[in-house]
Amino acid sequence: MSTELELKFLLAPAYLPQLQASLTQLGRIDHHEQADLLNAYFDTAGNWFRRHDMGLRSRLKRGKYEQTIKLAGTQHGAMQMRPEYNEPCMSVVPQLAAFPHHIWPEKADIAGLQAELTELFRTDFNRCSWQLQCADGTEVDLVYDRGQVIANGKTQPIAELELELLEGDPQQLFILASQLIQLLPLQTGWLSKAARGYQLAFDTKLKLPSDTGTTLLAQVKALQQTEACYLQQQDVSVLSFAAAIMTAIAAGTAGIGQLQQLSVTASRLAQQLAANQPVFALQEYNLLLLSLSQYLYQHA
Repeated sequence: MSTELELKFLLAPAYLPQLQASLTQLGRIDHHEQADLLNAYFDTAGNWFRRHDMGLRSRLKRGKYEQTIKLAGTQHGAMQMRPEYNEPCMSVVPQLAAFPHHIWPEKADIAGLQAELTELFRTDFNRCSWQLQCADGTEVDLVYDRGQVIANGKTQPIAELELELLEGDPQQLFILASQLIQLLPLQTGWLSKAARGYQLAFDTKLKLPSDTGTTLLAQVKALQQTEACYLQQQDVSVLSFAAAIMTAIAAGTAGIGQLQQLSVTASRLAQQLAANQPVFALQEYNLLLLSLSQYLYQHA
């Protein structure tokens, strides 16, 4: 079992050469590779895995299959932490009995679930990866995925950059991400590939959060969900909703000493949103989200 500790961003493919050129400024590249990854996601007719907040996937890479189950995790703004279990498999269809017994909910019928498995969607992409060693020895895996989410004859593009901690200080992830945001037009990625696949498979649209919460963590989650709604639907009426959340974040951070400067930034961005000005692609906005995520991770 491993626990992913990662930051995810959206980045248009046109910036891939600039990304590659930037990495040598940020640390020592110990390894670089490129490969096609073909991924199939499975569930039952009753969406048993989704209802239990579990993701089931098989992956074909360099002629070998691997199956993965991801369990419910935690999200601290842009930082995602989720336990996952990986096992080799013989074909595209996962074999559930190969996973450790203790990961299953009590009374789960493994054989019954196996019989009901059906492929829902695919995420097929080309992955460029770099293993970067920071000055303090921390090792980070940077991967850029470019491809498609495929379901029911429909597709959506994939263009994502992920930073995953391999070994060392988690704070280096935030430092590295801050440097990259200042070099490239990165935007925080809120929806996973699997979440987008489910949307496409069941023809559903992302909705605005029903409750923006009273804690900083809840408000940041609500803001990211609202941003994702805007990016998918380009509906300017969403911006006033985002403005209200940003105003709440500005008020909540004003009383926290180390976040007072972020409060000023949040207030300024809230005014722009209230004037129907999208801010989600601005460097200032994405650095704000990253700093809030770092604070939430440190105080989890």
